[in-house]
Amino acid sequence: MVPRDVHLSTLPPDVVEIVPQYRGYSFALVKDEIVVVDPATYKIVTVLPYSGKSTATTTSTTRERSASKFSDRDRDAIRKHAKARPEGRSERQTTGSTARTEIHVGDRVPDSVEVEEFPSTVYRDAPDLREYRYIHRDTRTYVIEPRERRVIEEID
Repeated sequence: MVPRDVHLSTLPPDVVEIVPQYRGYSFALVKDEIVVVDPATYKIVTVLPYSGKSTATTTSTTRERSASKFSDRDRDAIRKHAKARPEGRSERQTTGSTARTEIHVGDRVPDSVEVEEFPSTVYRDAPDLREYRYIHRDTRTYVIEPRERRVIEEID
C-alpha cells in the first residue's frame, strides 16, 4: 500500500497501449522503480525497474516510455507555449550561477529559482499539466513537480 500523501500521476496513454491491463492506474517514480498503483485503493499493482539512461534494449525502451509523464499532445502544447514566449525567454531571471547550471531530469530545482505556472492555453490543450510548473532555459523547457521541486521532464 502506498501512503495517501504520495503524489500519483496518471499513466500515459502510450503505456496503456502497451499494457492495457494498467488502464485507469496511476504511478509514482520511487528511486529507480516505477510503482504502478490503483488510485482508488492506493494498492501497488506492480513495480517495474526504471533506467532512464539506458536505450540498449527493447525492455529499457519500454521502461523509458512507461516512465514518461506526458503524452505527445502535452509536449506539443508545451512547445507551442515556449515558441510563443517573448524572445523565447522568461522576463524573470535567477541570480548567481544557477541560471547557467546544467539541468537534468530528477534534479531538485533550488528555492532561488522561480518556477512558473503554464498559461491557461496550455492547460486547455493539455489538462494533465495543471498540477505541474515549469522553468525555461535557453531552448529547453523543464517540467517541474512543484511539491518536491523536481525536474520530471525536459522538452526541447
